Formats: sequence, C-alpha cells, structure tokens
Amino acid sequence: MRLVRLSVISIVACLMGLVALLLVGLHSKGEMQEKQAEIEALMALHHRIGEFSKASDALLVNRAAPALRESYRAEATSLKQTLAALAEDHPDARRAIHYVDFLVGTLSVVYAQPNGLSEESEARRQADSPLRLPLRSQTIMNQVAGYGTELDAALREVASQRQAQIARDANWIAAGFAGAATLFGLFCVVAFGLIFRRINGPLRALSRAARRVEAGEHAVRVPIAGSDEFADLSRTFNGMLDQQDAMVETLSDALATRRALIDSLPAHIALLDGDGKILDVNDQWRHYGTINGYRGKALGVGSNYLSICRASEGSSAEEAFEVADGLQAVLQGERDAFALEYPCHSPDQRRWFRLMASRLAPDLETEGMLGAVVMHVDITERKLAEKELKRQAYRDPLTGLANRLGFTDAFSKHIARQGWNPHDILALLDIREMRNVNDAHGYDVGDQLLIEMARRLEHHFSDDTLVGRITGDQFILLLPGEDFASPRECLDQLADMFHRPIRLSELVIELAARGGYTLLGEEERSPETLLHEVEIALHETRQHENSEFSRYDREMDRLAQQRIDLTRDLRRALEDDQFELHYQPKVDLTTGDVIGCEALIRWMHPERGMQMPGQFIPVAEQSQLIGPIGDWVLFQACRHLREWQEAGLDLIRVSVNVSVDQFRSGDFTRKVREALEVHAIDPASLTLEITESVFSEESETLRQQLDDLHALGVRLSLDDFGTGYSSLLYLQQYPFDEIKIDMGFVRGILDEPLNRNIVSMILGISHVLGADTVAEGVETTAVRDVLLELGCRIGQGYYYSMPLEVEDFRWLLEKKSRLPLTLPSPGTS
Repeated sequence: MRLVRLSVISIVACLMGLVALLLVGLHSKGEMQEKQAEIEALMALHHRIGEFSKASDALLVNRAAPALRESYRAEATSLKQTLAALAEDHPDARRAIHYVDFLVGTLSVVYAQPNGLSEESEARRQADSPLRLPLRSQTIMNQVAGYGTELDAALREVASQRQAQIARDANWIAAGFAGAATLFGLFCVVAFGLIFRRINGPLRALSRAARRVEAGEHAVRVPIAGSDEFADLSRTFNGMLDQQDAMVETLSDALATRRALIDSLPAHIALLDGDGKILDVNDQWRHYGTINGYRGKALGVGSNYLSICRASEGSSAEEAFEVADGLQAVLQGERDAFALEYPCHSPDQRRWFRLMASRLAPDLETEGMLGAVVMHVDITERKLAEKELKRQAYRDPLTGLANRLGFTDAFSKHIARQGWNPHDILALLDIREMRNVNDAHGYDVGDQLLIEMARRLEHHFSDDTLVGRITGDQFILLLPGEDFASPRECLDQLADMFHRPIRLSELVIELAARGGYTLLGEEERSPETLLHEVEIALHETRQHENSEFSRYDREMDRLAQQRIDLTRDLRRALEDDQFELHYQPKVDLTTGDVIGCEALIRWMHPERGMQMPGQFIPVAEQSQLIGPIGDWVLFQACRHLREWQEAGLDLIRVSVNVSVDQFRSGDFTRKVREALEVHAIDPASLTLEITESVFSEESETLRQQLDDLHALGVRLSLDDFGTGYSSLLYLQQYPFDEIKIDMGFVRGILDEPLNRNIVSMILGISHVLGADTVAEGVETTAVRDVLLELGCRIGQGYYYSMPLEVEDFRWLLEKKSRLPLTLPSPGTS
C-alpha cells in the first residue's frame, strides 16, 4: 500500500475514533448529569417530607384556616405523585405514600370534630405536658409523629437504594468511557507504529546512501523494495546518480572542447582574476595582437588589464579610462556587467569595437575571489550600416532632399546654430495635377519631374535655405526673411519657379503649385508644431480652387479642431443611429400626383439638434465617412420601401444620392444587390442619383459598376446636370435613365433667358437619350407653368412640398393626395 494512502486511512480512522470517543464522553457526561439531577431531586424530596411533617404537627396544635388546609392537601398530593414515580423501582416509596395518606387522614379526622382538640376540659390536661395538651390530643400527636418518623425512614430507604443504583450506573459509565479511550489509544499506537515501520527502514537506507555519496562514493545505489513513495524516491535517487555520472562524463567532454569553442568565437576574449590580472586569452586575441605588432608571446597574459587601460594615451585615452572604471566596478561586485562601444581607427581603415565585461558567478571555492570575462567584438559593419540607415532615414531616396524626419532635424540644428529669426518663412507646397502627369506620362516621368523640381529649389535659394520633400508631391522650405523684402516677394518667386515649364527629353510639362506658409514670429515653436501649421494652411488653400497660398492663423486651428470634433460626432452618430431620412415628393407637374420621392438625410444631433446635409456632408467626404453614411441611407430607404409595400400602399420610386467614394471601394454593386435582397425590393423602385463629379474619376471600373447596376434593374439618375464636369460623350457612354436639372437653372428660369434656353437644351438632350427629366427647385406656380410649356413633366420643390418625415410622407401616400395640398397664397406666383 502507498504511504500516502496508508497515512490518509490512519488519519481518517483516528479522526473517526476521536469523534466516537468524543461522542461517548458527551453521552457519559449527560448520563452523569442526569444521575446528579436525580440525587438532587431525592434531596429536595427529603426536604419536602420534613417540611410536610412539620406542617402536620403545626396543624394538630393549631386549628388552621381552610385555605391552609387546602394547601396542605395539595402538597400531600404532589408528594404522593413524586413518590409514585419511584414506587416501581423502590417498594419503600409505596410505604411512604401510605404514611402520607395516614397523616392526611388523621388530620382530616381531627378537623372533622366540632371543636377539635382545643376544647377539651382543662381537667383532662396533663400538668407535666410541655404543650399542656389534653390527653387525647397528645395521643393523636404522638401517632402523627410516629407516621412522620416512618415516612422519613421510608424515604431514607428509597434515597439509599436510589443512590446505590446511581453509583452503580456511574461506575459503568466511567468504565465504558475508559474502555473506549483505551481502544482508541491502542489503535493510534498500532497505526503510527505501522507507519513508522514502513518509513524507518527506507529512510535509513536513503540517509546512509546520501552520506556515502557525500563522502565521494558515487557508485553507491539504494536498494528498492515495494512500490510505495520511498521506492519511487529510491528509484529517483538512483536515477539522479546515474544522470550525475553521465553529466560528469559530458562535462569532461565539454571542458575538453571549451577551448576550441572559445577560440572559434569572432571576439577577442580575456579571462581576468579579481584584481584585473589577465589569466588567459583566446586565439582571436592572440591573432589581433600579432597582426598589430604587439611584442611578447604572452600577448598580455599576466599583465594587469586595469593598469594597461589607465596608462593609455592619445585619442582613445578617454574611452580607456572609462573602461578601467567600469571594469573595476564589475570586479568589485558593484555591477554585474559593463559595455562600451569605442572607435579604433587606423590611418587606412575605420573600425569600431564593442567591449563587454561580465562578472563571473562565485562558487564555494572562489567566493571572495571573483573575476571577469572581457570581450572585444568588431562592430565595424554594424556601425557603417547604422550610418547608412541614418542617412536613408533622414533623406528622400528619390530626390536626395531631406525627408520629414531629416527636415525637422536640420531645422533644429539650424536654430541651434543661427538662432530663432522671427522673419523666417516656413512654406509647404504641393504640385497641382501631379496625378494627371503620372496618368498621362507614367510614374517614371513623374519621378523625373520631382527630381528636376528638387534641383531647382536647391539651386535657386541661398545656402541658408532648407529644402525637403516630406511626401509624394509636397516640398517644404525654410526661407531666411532677410533674403526678401516681404513674404509676398518670397511666395511670388516660389510660384514663378513652379510656373516655368520643365523639359524632360522631348516632353515639356507645365506645372502650377499651391501652398501654405507661416512666419516664425516671436514665439518659438517646435519643428513639428510649425509643420502642423503649414499643413493646416495648405489644407485651407485646397478649399479655395483659385488660391495659391494661404497664411496660417489660429482661426485655421479652430476650424480644423471643429472638423475633427465633427468627424468624431459623425462616427458616434453612425454607431448610435442618430441619422434619419426625410422624403421630398417628386410630382407629375400636369396632375400633381406623387410619382416618386428623394431620400434626404438629416442628423438629429443630441446637443445641436437637427443638422442639414450641408453642415456635415463635406466633412464626411473629407474623413472617409461618406461611404458608410451612404450605405446607411441605401439600406434605410429600402427598409422604408418594404414597410410601405407591406402596408399595401401604391409603390413609388425612391431616389438615393450616391457619392463617388462609394464607387471607389469597387463593391458598391454588391451592397445594392444585398440591400434589395434583404428587404425584398423590386430593383425598378430604386433610383440612384449620381452627381457629375463622378466623371472626374472616370475609369473602366466605374463604367463597369454602372453597367452592372443598370443590368440589375436599378434606375440611374444624373444629378445637378450642367453644374459640374459634364460631357455629352459621357452621357452617351453611361446608361442614365433620368437627368435632373439643377435648381439654379430652374429658379432663374423667369428672370434669365439663358436659364430658359439651358433648361430647354437639357430637355432636348434627355429626349434624345430616352431619359426622364426632373426639375429641381420648383417653388412657384409660374415656374411650374414655364416648365410645362417647355415640355418638362416631373418636378420637385417647396411649391409642392418640403422634405417630410417618414410618418408624414406615409400619410401622404395613404391619402393619395395631389400636391400642393393647399392653394398658394396670393402674390406667390
């Protein structure tokens, strides 16, 4: 049996025995307490009998009131009940009951007489009686006293018998408890004796073997008997001795090869003692010393390394002293290791080394005599590579100009060298239409153009000008203010440089630039802060198509922060479903019937309330959120279409605006198909309105997506026709089902003949293409009449209805009302 199991069984058995012994003790204690209670009850009964006898005598001498006699009889009854409980085991208790009855009967007879004992003649009283009672009274009293004596004797006999019985029971209880305790003790002795026997032998064998191994007898092994834990321990001990023998053999082989391994390391290694004396060196150390002309075959062995370092002179003396201090700290135990990289150049070669000194771990024999291992590793290749990487990290690989990191470093050094000049100008420029150059002539020509522009910038300005290229087509310049009469003169020169054509082989390319700039001013700022300022200024320039340069001011920062905050709010709006759709009816101008609607997004901002698209769509386009917002509009409009269909309303076409960004992802057709399938919508009931800006990124991919959408059955509408990058060629190539006339032309149709002619021309183009025409911005009866006169049959605008919330538009469909719902007020047409 396993020792653990045997120990557990013994412990459990001992605990169970202990519990049993405790239970026996508790039971014995309870029995003894019961016996003690019985003795106390007998003593109390004896006291009551005595009191009862005294009461009997008193009642004989003096005639008592009826209430007292009734109490006497109640006490007698109680005594009889108590004695009756003892009568079964003690016959004398029955005798005591009879005497109680005799006493009660005698007193009852005495009190039954008319005058009792007190009215007897005085002559009959005995003169020598202490109580001077009549003779008959003395006789009765003597009789009562005799009954009391007999009662007391009977009770004493009962008490004696009961006490003897209790004593016998107590002896048996004590004997039982002593027997249980003896059995428990014997069991514990046997259990622990068995465990001791199982442990003593194997433990002594292991102890003897351990002492012999400690004395150096490595061949000793512990005999194994049984299958308990000591057998496992003995096997493990023997296995450890076997492993130790194998390790000793392996260590011997390792020590034999240690020298070869150390000699093969590509480092110069020396072993030092606790005082810094060189005890041994490897082959690389010897080879380096030989090729460098050191004298003596020992090559430093036996010399003190610290003394050699402290005696150094020349350009490397400072590093040598630092090595001596660091190595001494290692040898004294103040630090575990020391490392230093230092140059070791020769007239014909540049070299660097890394010195590493490590403290040797102490053992029992060498404690207090610590040494160290010193290694010199050649790191020349790494140093040269680091210098090249640093050069590449700070330089633009195409133009050789400083990149963003290099420019900030050069700027910091420039300020440290020449100081902060408030009149200096930091300008950031980018080349307009650089993408068109790459698309038209290829990226190789684009790269050559950038290189040529970099050379122009470098050669045009003074040596104090810093020039860098921080991204694809953006150049950064720090221009000394003293070189120009004003910032405008400086910026004009920059613009002139970019406007001059660049000749590349047979190509002549004309360029233009736009940029942002900031004056250093009196407040000193970090290079990163200045770069942030010119980037904001450049962003401001890009917002104005005809602008060339914008100067940074703090208001730009505020506007930029507003864009950042608005972008964050837009992301949260998508997550929290803060957008909602309003629907503006499209109306048959002839009848006023609702034939369609346009879904228009609104943003219910939790703090600023209702936000119109013009307040957040431009920011959404800049922050790449227009795609997710457009997808939300698409799926939401299809959901509403499905709800109207399930309500049995007449189905109409719903138009959804689509941005160019949604096409850039390449999977817009898949999303439209998914929205139609999820909500089970007829594709013909969905119209996608696309602005003319889509043609600015015309490509085969875009054309394929529009063809796929048209094949899917979705209607395509060209929105705001005539205001953007329009082309009749594009209209012929793309499958548009509808053309929307921009509201700018419609609103001015009464005032400008040109607007009337443009609307008429668009209607003609639509007729040729077989597309429907929708007039936006119909706000008066007169405008509607002119449109009807020109042949336009569909329109939308505030004359008919403003954009309606979902519930209001649904009510309009349910009522099948014609628009406008009320007559316009006088004077509006």
